[in-house]
Amino acid sequence: MSHKKVEYYNRRKGPDVWVKLVNWLGITAWGIMFFILYITDRARPPMETFFDRLFKVQVRQTWDFGLLQYALYLMITLCALCIVGLLINAKRHRRKTDRYNISLILMMGLGVFSIVMYFANF
Repeated sequence: MSHKKVEYYNRRKGPDVWVKLVNWLGITAWGIMFFILYITDRARPPMETFFDRLFKVQVRQTWDFGLLQYALYLMITLCALCIVGLLINAKRHRRKTDRYNISLILMMGLGVFSIVMYFANF
């Protein structure tokens, strides 16, 4: 009994619209994450410096909760974007050579972690 090796032909002619969309969603997720980090940096209270103490300048001692709330909405948007991208990626993941987008998985984890930390601290 001989087993004949079955040859498969790759009919894909390069990345299609869905693969390109998943890649663009990953890039967009990174952009949103950097924007969240920027907003969070602007929301935290500034550090008091030597000159602030010397000239008796009052610095804000609390977080800006308006900016933090905006960052929370962006975190929720980031998680939703990653879920959509991962669902498209899972639907497209049929061959051995297909891979999941690591950026979307990483951004999803960071988004969920950020939301948990927001509710734990504020």
